[in-house]
Amino acid sequence: MAFQSFAFGNPQTKDTEVKQIEVRLIPKKKTIKAGENLEVRVEIWNVGLKPLFINTAIFEPCSFSPLSLQLELGPPMRPQPGRRCFADCVYGDKETFASRFVMEWNTLGAHDFYGAVVTMRPDLFPQLNIPGRWRLRGAYKSMRDLSRGLCFDAAPLSDEKEQITALPWEAWQGEVDTNAVWIEVVRGGNSSTDKK
Repeated sequence: MAFQSFAFGNPQTKDTEVKQIEVRLIPKKKTIKAGENLEVRVEIWNVGLKPLFINTAIFEPCSFSPLSLQLELGPPMRPQPGRRCFADCVYGDKETFASRFVMEWNTLGAHDFYGAVVTMRPDLFPQLNIPGRWRLRGAYKSMRDLSRGLCFDAAPLSDEKEQITALPWEAWQGEVDTNAVWIEVVRGGNSSTDKK
């Protein structure tokens, strides 16, 4: 489970010539004790000239997640046991097009951002248990259009296509790399954990 607090408000695209969004990683602390969670502010900036729709979800380890995160280039690690989790959802006949839409999509105005603070836990990122310097980076990807929902649709809407056609903007699709940030993991009790 990722804990997120949302906020509204240099990386390069891999598959488009015109860059529409940038995704920035800003750790709350760049030095943490081994075994602690790492909290990272994620900001998704619309650097284009017009509004667009982006996924409401940002980082969801147990389900569809546009953002993937990695800790790399640190000290050697022994193989770690894998962790698995999952989540699901179902649309019923009480969900309208509007309620489904606002659950899955946000409007991102030109030169504005949408963000969250995500929590990287040591059980999902075992590097956080090992003292050393780790490079944090990620990739943000969305190949969904507005007609493809995340939940199983037990009650399809007959006018969904017409509703989507009436929307003023399109969903962003593509993949961008985030910036890279170095994180230092120190042994418990080290006073250097107060570094920001």
